Amino acid sequence: MRILNNRTVLSALAALVLAGCGYSIRPPYDKSIKTVYVPIFRSQSFHKDINMMITERVIKEINDRTPYKVVNSPEGADTILEGFVTYFDTNVQVESPFNLPRHLNTMMTVEVKFYDNRPGAPDKPVQSVIVTDTAPFYPELGETSLLAIEKSIDKMVRQIVGMMEEKW
Repeated sequence: MRILNNRTVLSALAALVLAGCGYSIRPPYDKSIKTVYVPIFRSQSFHKDINMMITERVIKEINDRTPYKVVNSPEGADTILEGFVTYFDTNVQVESPFNLPRHLNTMMTVEVKFYDNRPGAPDKPVQSVIVTDTAPFYPELGETSLLAIEKSIDKMVRQIVGMMEEKW
């Protein structure tokens, strides 16, 4: 009787393991895509080289986190990831009694398009996605605006590359 119970328990566990819970250990990226072209992000911001900083980080993140290879021309790419910095600003939130900034926020908004460039791909309209981030910084603690920009760019880049994953 005890052997039967152990076998029943083991069979039930095996059935649960085989059935799974919808989880997968495979990477969540489209295996039919091999290459990505990332042109330099455009910008309407007056902040110097913000678009170059974002583009470099996006390329590095794609190379580090995804199975895709970034190529130098759209002709050889399976997909294209375009971006446009639509808003960038630094605002004072709190001032000291001597009118010096104590707490500031860096706000950034980027419009991103990721579309199929393979021959024979359906010519469906590309829907853009808006990614926004805010990063605080405190000059009295020795933090600089560049640190806030770096933090904001890092969070945005993780979101942008994360959107390249397949849908569940």
